[in-house]
Amino acid sequence: MSEYQVITQSYVNLTTVSEGREFGVEKKYPKDIKIIDFKNKLEMMTGFVASGMSLRLLNKDKQFVCEMNEDDRMLGYYPCEDGYFVEVKGTTTVMGVPIGEIDPSVKKFELTDEEYAKKRGTVKEFKQKMKLGQYSDQYSEILAEKEKQAKEKLENEKKLIDALAVGSRCKVTVVGHPTRFGTVMYTGELSGKPGYFVGVKYDEPLGKNDGSVNGKKYFECAPNYGGFVKPENVEVGDFPEEDLDEL
Repeated sequence: MSEYQVITQSYVNLTTVSEGREFGVEKKYPKDIKIIDFKNKLEMMTGFVASGMSLRLLNKDKQFVCEMNEDDRMLGYYPCEDGYFVEVKGTTTVMGVPIGEIDPSVKKFELTDEEYAKKRGTVKEFKQKMKLGQYSDQYSEILAEKEKQAKEKLENEKKLIDALAVGSRCKVTVVGHPTRFGTVMYTGELSGKPGYFVGVKYDEPLGKNDGSVNGKKYFECAPNYGGFVKPENVEVGDFPEEDLDEL
């Protein structure tokens, strides 16, 4: 009877990947190294403390294979192959700062507007030199045109609002929503919202509220029967209320 001996390579090429790093690091590791020693080697590469480190083995397509967190096991105990990845996660950095927190001992770098203005090679200096954004020769004209358009839009909304009477039947058409029918219950401004709005009590529960916005009541209706839309989306007319009991 013949005897067979299985021989495997004693080293394996693995790429370690971790949070905060765009690219992984590929290195050759001995298969007889213990996981705890492997983690210690990864400290300098990832910035995570070995004691708070967790490892996940991924195949060449970065699909999960297994966890690698038994510190006394050797690396070769796990089904590692050349080209596989080791995903490293940690709870604390080598600087002793929990992940996601700011080191309180590091003073935040701040500049005053005057100090920033004196610096060279800044984004602000580049924009000024290239006359971009607010430093453009046409910036004041662009700003004036935007203000003019905003004023005209507001005036147009006011005209549309004035033509709508509370109690009128209406049809509401908004892109991305089904056509809805209801009754105009409110016209005017909303606290904290720019422009003018029409408050509508819908015939069906196709709204978003009960006539309230941010805790302020503008009209009475049942939950989900109320809504506020821009006047250009509202058409008043002879739209009889649907009788849901009819077939």
